This record gives sequence, structure tokens and C-alpha cells, in this order.
Amino acid sequence: MLRISTLWAFIMLTSCNSPMNEDKSSGDSDQTKVVSPTKNKIHDLPAELNEISGITFLSDSVVVAIQDEEGILYYYNLAQNKIIRNQTFAGSGDYEDLVRAGNDMYVITSGGMLSQIKNFASSNPVLTTIETPFTEKNDVEGIAYDAKNHRLLIAPKELGLDENKTTKEIYGFDLKTMKFQIEPVFSIRLEEISSQFNGSALEESSKKFLKAIGNQNMNKVFRSSAITVNEKTGEIYVLSSLNGLIIILNSGGALTKVIQFSGAEYKQPEGIAFAPNGKLYISNEGSKSGIGNIIELTHEN
Repeated sequence: MLRISTLWAFIMLTSCNSPMNEDKSSGDSDQTKVVSPTKNKIHDLPAELNEISGITFLSDSVVVAIQDEEGILYYYNLAQNKIIRNQTFAGSGDYEDLVRAGNDMYVITSGGMLSQIKNFASSNPVLTTIETPFTEKNDVEGIAYDAKNHRLLIAPKELGLDENKTTKEIYGFDLKTMKFQIEPVFSIRLEEISSQFNGSALEESSKKFLKAIGNQNMNKVFRSSAITVNEKTGEIYVLSSLNGLIIILNSGGALTKVIQFSGAEYKQPEGIAFAPNGKLYISNEGSKSGIGNIIELTHEN
């Protein structure tokens, strides 16, 4: 009885510690590099964008944003700190992310409904809705444009189509054929992300024990909130509001770096995008007690 009580106390003590808050140092030279960003500037947003859920850039200073309740494109000028245009494209819905691909804009809902706004900047844009295999259980939150392969990259927050609980999938939508690729383009192993954060020997022992008895939920390590492509390097940046992480994949899908951020200004990170000048930005929903913002980040290369 004493041995059982001692084991239970050990599990409770060690499982209360989060590996995301431990020292990031490691003696393993092959370990993916974990870095922290510098916040260069924070743009507080007006009330209309308190629920901002995705961003994409038209120029270095003009960002187009979506909020998750209304089918409206908000054109926001970072230099002027104000909305310069609203463009309604659809009715209310759960809109999670958007991306510009040339003259067209693509918006995706949590249930995977894809909207193409063809020639969005013209006086007569054309709206087309496209069904995908996703449903609400996949909770799609990220979409990006892969210019090199002329395709969209789509990232579910929850399970992928294969319902694999140990990976996060990224799928492709070919803009030449306008067809969805049923097999994932990239598959991110959650354990590989978790392994970048080494805790104490006691905690690591507890993690191994919990995993052995099937109680470790790897989905609590990383949940895709948004995705973008660095067109200058071909790298894919995937944001997770959970644990405040950005993982960087090379063009082949290999994990090369993890950016970890923290602070009250990261209220609810839901959007990520590069400006044409290469600067990286994160958008945050305002949550219940605050206002939304867009943060410019600088990180170590």
C-alpha cells in the first residue's frame, strides 16, 4: 500500500510541471534549436478586430484581416494604425484564416469550407465556395499559399483525416487543378516537438511512465492555429496558440527550429504571416477582457 501511495504522489508531483516552462538548454548537438523572439512593435486593433483570426499581406504596410464571426475582409494599415477599407464577401460564419494568392483571396472556415474570392481587389470580385473533406471535428485553423508549388497548405487544429493522434498533418489544395490532395503534404510528429523541451530527470521519468500506461495526450503539446510560408527561404511556419510555439519546417517538411514566445500581449495567437519585406507578424484575438493586436517579431536565424 505504501509503494502504491508513493508512486501516485510521484505521478501527481511531476505531471503538474509543464515541459514548456523548463530550461531549453541541451547537450545534444543534434537537437532542433529553440529560440525566443524579440517583439519589435505591437499594433493594438480597433473593436471590429477584437476577434481577429487570420492575416495576410498586400504590401509591407497593409494587411488584410479576417475575424471569426463575419464574412468581411478588413484592410488595416499598420503605418496609420487604422482600418482603411471593409469588404463584405459572405454572411456570418466561423472564419478561421485567409491568404492571398496572386489576385485571388482564399478564406477557410473551421469546418473546412473554402471560399475563393477571385480578383478580390477588382470592382467585380467573384465568390466561389469549395468543399473539402474536413468537418468541424478537424477544426481547420490554418491556410497558407505555397507559391513555388502553386498550392494552398491547409492545417487542421485537431485530428487529420487519418485521425492519427501522434501527428499533425498539413494538406495541399492544387490551384492548377483546383483539387484537394487527400494525402498530407507534411506530417509533423508531436513527439519530435515535445522532445525539444527537456525537463528534469524526475519529470522525464514521469513522462515516460505516463506514456507507457497510455495517459500522455500528445495533442496537448502542439495544436496548429495558423500557417504561413516564408517565400524567401521556402520554410513553413506553423503557429500553436497552445504553449506559445512556432515550429519551422524546411521545404522538405523536416523540423529545423522552434520559436517559443510568452507574454500578456500574446492573448490568443490565431494568425501568422510574412510581409513582402520578410518581417514576421502574429495576430492575437483580444480575448474576453482585452483588445486584439498584431505583433511584429524578430527571431534568430
